[in-house]
Amino acid sequence: MNTPTVSIGMPVFNGANFIRCAIDSILCQDYHDLELVISDNCSTDETPAICEEAVARDPRVRYYRTEKNRGAAWNYNRVFELSTGEYFKWAAHDDECHPAMIRRCVEVFDSAPKSVAMVYPLAELIDDVGSRLQAPLDQVGSHHARPHRRLAHLLWSLNMCDPVFGLIRTEYLRKTRLIGPFFGADYVLLAELAMLGEIRQVDEILFRLRAHPKRSVQANPGARAQAAWYDPNAAWKWLVMPSWERMVWELMKSTQRSSLPYMERTACGVSAVATHYWRRTKDAGGRLKRRIRALFRSPVELRSAQS
Repeated sequence: MNTPTVSIGMPVFNGANFIRCAIDSILCQDYHDLELVISDNCSTDETPAICEEAVARDPRVRYYRTEKNRGAAWNYNRVFELSTGEYFKWAAHDDECHPAMIRRCVEVFDSAPKSVAMVYPLAELIDDVGSRLQAPLDQVGSHHARPHRRLAHLLWSLNMCDPVFGLIRTEYLRKTRLIGPFFGADYVLLAELAMLGEIRQVDEILFRLRAHPKRSVQANPGARAQAAWYDPNAAWKWLVMPSWERMVWELMKSTQRSSLPYMERTACGVSAVATHYWRRTKDAGGRLKRRIRALFRSPVELRSAQS
């Protein structure tokens, strides 16, 4: 089998509710020079049967299954390690791609300089039945020559982190730490890519990010549960750093491990901390006021608001 231009990696655990649609949206792309690598983290539902069915009907699908659940971070990184393409894309089991998504991203890469690390399309947020909730989502594209300017723009613009499901140049992705075993690892990975190269945006909504009760963020409230989703061993650690503090700590590690000149690394570090904490605190007064008002609302007002 020839090496495909595009590799798509789909990590999954108990994804039977949506994985068939996710697989179909990839195999129905109008760009055919691709492979789909699925790594099943020891699912206990119908996921294996659905994946084996996909393997039987399309030779571009490769399916692997682990003997135990090793956590989301390990599984996300495994599908990349098993890939062979010049470009790589992660695919969640509960999201969907427009049939033209891969082709449009490859077209941008074909006409772009080697300094472009990632191309992603605009996205929409959908619910569990596919109805649109919000569009467009994050817009983080940046052509700026200075890494710290690209980083600041990305960190200021990220909310849903949907661009992480765009198309990434493999040689750039290999220079990152991939998905770390902590909450916000996708946020940190995008930051590393922004420091490495330009990020281009396709101004079409070609990706659908699904919100549903079993999505990892909703299903794992609290720092310990979120950390354990990425790495099961975290559930037994005596100390788990709060999620947001761990994220900014990892951002700082990423800026300092980069091969950028000293002054640019320093500028990236300052940009990362300043942008991260400014976004967290800029509406702190407003949130506090709303909480105080809620404490003093009368029972009649509360019943009215809930009806």
